[in-house]
Amino acid sequence: MRGPKKESNIKQKSEHNLDLEKGVKYSKKTIRYSKRPLNLGRMNDPDGSAYIRGLCGDTMEIYLLIKDDVVTGVNFFTDGCGVTLACGSAITEMAKGKNIYDLVKLSPQDIIDNLGGLPREGIHCAILSVN
Repeated sequence: MRGPKKESNIKQKSEHNLDLEKGVKYSKKTIRYSKRPLNLGRMNDPDGSAYIRGLCGDTMEIYLLIKDDVVTGVNFFTDGCGVTLACGSAITEMAKGKNIYDLVKLSPQDIIDNLGGLPREGIHCAILSVN
């Protein structure tokens, strides 16, 4: 069976509530993606996948469905914070419909720009999502 695998025990950590963190400003898009991540979940039988653990200890998994070198489906899974959820949502939305050779050109700055900026302490999450 191909396609997304439903995760029944995805828990929202309190740090996912980015709009409640004192003294840190996040864009509305970052807050929205942290509360309601897009394309979150593991995938059965992907055409490609990757796993990475960041310096902060967060992990991210990316799953791709590819047809004729174009991404037709993409999901991610993470045990990370709200910023990591937002970056995972952003990278998966940006990857849809792209040629796989264009994906390797995406940079952390592309994610940061897509989200409307990130504070310095969230930049490592953008790095994690493109690696």
